[in-house]
Amino acid sequence: MPVNSIMLVNWVNFLLNFAIMGSMIYIPILGSQMGASDFQVGLLGSAYGGAYLISSIYSGRESDRRGRTVFIQTGLFLCSIAFASQMLAHNLYSLALTRACAGMALGVATATLVAFAYESGSDMGRYSSHGSLGWIAGSLASAWLQDFDRIFAVSALCCAAAFLFSLFFPRKPVRDINLEKKAPRLVQVFKKGFPVYMAIFMRHLGAAAVWIILPLYFISLGLESFWVGILWGTNFAVQVIVMRFVHLFNPTRIFALGQLLSIGVFLSYAFLQNLWPLLAAQIILGVAWSCLYVGALLLILRSGEDRGTASGIFQATLNLCGVAGPLLGGAIAQGWGYRGVMIFAAALGIAGLTLSLPRTASRQTDCIS
Repeated sequence: MPVNSIMLVNWVNFLLNFAIMGSMIYIPILGSQMGASDFQVGLLGSAYGGAYLISSIYSGRESDRRGRTVFIQTGLFLCSIAFASQMLAHNLYSLALTRACAGMALGVATATLVAFAYESGSDMGRYSSHGSLGWIAGSLASAWLQDFDRIFAVSALCCAAAFLFSLFFPRKPVRDINLEKKAPRLVQVFKKGFPVYMAIFMRHLGAAAVWIILPLYFISLGLESFWVGILWGTNFAVQVIVMRFVHLFNPTRIFALGQLLSIGVFLSYAFLQNLWPLLAAQIILGVAWSCLYVGALLLILRSGEDRGTASGIFQATLNLCGVAGPLLGGAIAQGWGYRGVMIFAAALGIAGLTLSLPRTASRQTDCIS
């Protein structure tokens, strides 16, 4: 793929993640203002994650058979509508519905976009860093706007711009796409990448439980909404830098390092109460997710040809956590407080590292041999 086309893919990733983060940070706060309990805030996250999960598995698998661009473009177009519809949400039920629509639309686009980027010759570290750059921009824009309708409108415009950019993606000739090709078997692809999916699932389940209540936790410590956005953006700023380099190292080792650092960050949340120590924790979190995300992508995308399916399962794994994690986070916070959620996430991280690391190392050895 020409360099300019690779840059288009990267910037579509930037715009899409701008939209995702611009809306995501303040959804728990908006739900709380609408009268949601901590558990109901978790349900909002689950509606989004559940729709994302189903959509990403289906779209990623079908893109292996039908081609990538049609799913990318359709998903981005639907995203622009779904994010705009959030401005119409005036109660918890309509907010949950619009978040589910956003999750469904994102699932159509994101898993396929990852596979398309890899097959087009994109540097996956640089590609991922553009996503983190989008998270920064979304965080800062949200902190600056501090108005829900404006944030949702900007998110919708970003998706619309990403859709327009995607119209310039190169298309394979029709003869190169075999519409009669059978979609790959999910079980086979899942078994091949099982160690990575297991490790990601355990870590991210705890993380999703934390993220749904973390803005509320920061506010409970006395931080203003502006600083909530800054703390979120610090994590992503570190990712932009680190993701450009981690792909140069052994994927298994950086994947394990990301798990270890994540455990440390979750434990630190339970004890830190001031802005500057929390800022340091966010910096370490940026390194942790860079290692986890890029390491996982390299491990699963290098393993075979069914990359759309593998990417779809990867996205679905994250979003299965997005379904269960918020429910667990809301329920634990309701019963044991915010710090209980942090300790729960750290314990899951330890369990995931213990269960998956030997298998992941063995799988990497098999790939090399």
